[in-house]
Amino acid sequence: MRLLFDPESEVTDEEGTTALGVVGQPPHQEEEGDAFDATRDTLIRLVAEYWHEQQERAPSGQLTDTIDEFILTHVLDYRHHGTVDGRLALWRQEHVRAVLLEWLPRHVTVLPDEAAEHDAPAAVAALVDFLAAAGVLDPRSDDPGRLRTLAKELRSAHEEAMQDPRFMGPAKFWMLTAARNGVDVRNKRALDRFLADARAGRVPYGEEQLAQVMKNQFTGFFGRALDTGAGPGGRSLLQERALPLPVVVLGEEEELRRTAAGSGLLGQLDEVARWLGTEGRPVTNTGRLKVADALALARHLGTDRGRGEAAGPLIHLAGDTWENIRRADQLPMLRLLVDWARQARLIRVYRGRLVAVAGARAVREDPLALAVRALAAFPELRDPLLMGPVWDVPSDLYPRFDLLLTDVLATLYGMPAAMPWPVLWQSVRDSYLGDDGWFATPEARQASHRRSAAELYAVIDLLAEVGMVTFERGTPAALFHESLRDLNEPEHPEPADASDLSDDSDGSDGSDGSEDLAVRDDVELVRLTELGTYAVRALLTSLDRSAPAVGDLRDADAPTLCAALLDEYDPASARAELAEWIAARGGWNSARPAFTEALRRTRLHSRRHALLRLLAEELPDGHGPEFLRTLRYEEELRPSALFMAQAQAQAAAAALSAQGSAERDAADAAARADEDLDDHEIALTAAESLLLMRETGGEEALLEQVGHSSGDAAAFATMLDVALASGHPDQAGLERLSRIDLAALRRRAARLGRLRADAARRHKSGGTRKRKKRR
Repeated sequence: MRLLFDPESEVTDEEGTTALGVVGQPPHQEEEGDAFDATRDTLIRLVAEYWHEQQERAPSGQLTDTIDEFILTHVLDYRHHGTVDGRLALWRQEHVRAVLLEWLPRHVTVLPDEAAEHDAPAAVAALVDFLAAAGVLDPRSDDPGRLRTLAKELRSAHEEAMQDPRFMGPAKFWMLTAARNGVDVRNKRALDRFLADARAGRVPYGEEQLAQVMKNQFTGFFGRALDTGAGPGGRSLLQERALPLPVVVLGEEEELRRTAAGSGLLGQLDEVARWLGTEGRPVTNTGRLKVADALALARHLGTDRGRGEAAGPLIHLAGDTWENIRRADQLPMLRLLVDWARQARLIRVYRGRLVAVAGARAVREDPLALAVRALAAFPELRDPLLMGPVWDVPSDLYPRFDLLLTDVLATLYGMPAAMPWPVLWQSVRDSYLGDDGWFATPEARQASHRRSAAELYAVIDLLAEVGMVTFERGTPAALFHESLRDLNEPEHPEPADASDLSDDSDGSDGSDGSEDLAVRDDVELVRLTELGTYAVRALLTSLDRSAPAVGDLRDADAPTLCAALLDEYDPASARAELAEWIAARGGWNSARPAFTEALRRTRLHSRRHALLRLLAEELPDGHGPEFLRTLRYEEELRPSALFMAQAQAQAAAAALSAQGSAERDAADAAARADEDLDDHEIALTAAESLLLMRETGGEEALLEQVGHSSGDAAAFATMLDVALASGHPDQAGLERLSRIDLAALRRRAARLGRLRADAARRHKSGGTRKRKKRR
């Protein structure tokens, strides 16, 4: 996940550069926020520079003079916060629509007299143009030309959306209203007078619009889902940012297919469709089978056995009773199976009859495909799972059951070890229940949570019967110990048998009882099976989640492979994926030219270095170092290869020093690496270093570096002269370096030198002298 930045590391890497790339972590972490801010600022600066250079070359009037950096900031914020994956370099048509028609209208207020200054379609087009020109636009993006055209086509719709009350809060509404009435909204007194006049009814304003704004505000406060988006049917085009998912290794499909074929529940779903057939059976006005047919199907499936004791608090699923049945809904286990088959699109109502879907026959005949289809439908079964035919007290899980269950499955999918049930339940409780019982006593709230925990356990246990989840008792992995110790057992119940996880300690021995929970070997653990991992991955990808698996990229081209490896793969998984990709092409000699071309297409220095490091470190069978050496003979890639080789040599020298070797041995290792370079190669390395530093930090970074270097401005000027005469293939980059104001560098270096000298004098004298008081 190293496309626009690596959220798991510092903002800069070992060489002091920022690896520009795609975001991979949720935006609530402070460290990631710093990294994203740095990346966003860098991108905005680079886009502005690129657009300025394009404007200089273009015929007069063809391009706008400047790019609105304010709007560009919000565009990047959208891609980071308002999409599932948060990838800054992957752009499709749906992203262009969402940012222009909903994100910017919701987050930006543009006054009437400022509209000409904020050209959002041009800002989106400029960003896409730059990413494509720099060779970092994700290959999975749509065609850049089509994206530019779409942004232009949406200009009028965007301007209308910016005035749409659905996307306004009260502050934006009153600001725009005041501006339309000629009020200088920058003048606080003038704005206050206008608001007082509006409250007194002395000035006109859109009362219907205000009513819409306040309705949105009120219902949003209570967390209700609103159809106030710009999509079809008023649905939102924005998506909630999701946690990144780990790379998995999937089981062999034939083995998974045999496992699925042994599932009794999957067999019952198939049997529902088989029993109905293409002729089907008639249904009532509510879409249910008539009683006689329902009883016949229930007996055929044996729903009287149901879930038995495993049903737990979902007692309506314990088993159907076939006596005194007046409606099909009085057979809740049958209802579950029929609704499940319908949600899985195995059956449907057609012309008043419940029939098997002919197109789903191939799915039913393939147990693995049937398992995937069944799991995808499972989160939609809240009515038959949680309500039953008659349910006096609705389940606390009911309101957002589909999201809750999907989150649970995604959490289990992302765990490297079996997850303790108490930890899983705590995450569900904190995320979906919290302190929802405002007026309930602590005892009542605790009882409600215990019941909800037992219900969720019973629901997941149903997936265990399908063969997708396992429950077992054992010692939890070390990564869960701290979470277990933090649990307050009475508030985090074990639904299967609460006494199993609690101990008899009342705290009199000095223990809070939770310490034992983390170290005992009989904690309830839950994990996905190989079949469950396969099916959950299919579910998550259907929801636009990125869920990579080793082998996915076997048929991809090299740029797509490299982009995905940088953005989504950990080192071990990248190594395995590279091995499969190379093998699919007949070996390293056949694959090597594709990697070389992928590096050539990546013209942003920081991105190229991130990719080069990945290949140097993770190519299998020792091909990485060899590949790096061969690139020294590729004119366009030579500077990057030289710089990377030097960085590796310096890292090796530092490692020797850290292991206790003499410092001179480390220095000798670095010196030997320098001796391997001729004068021209040293010049290319110097140029690459300056280009990389300027790209990631701008001229300010160069100024900062000069201030901290021993040679200061004079040494830097010499290095700059060497770089400019190096013949580096990035001539545009050298042109930017040639415009650096060396006089400003010298002034800053001198100023920093004086500050350091003053600090040294203060340190030598034991601190800052106090001024004498005047008498």
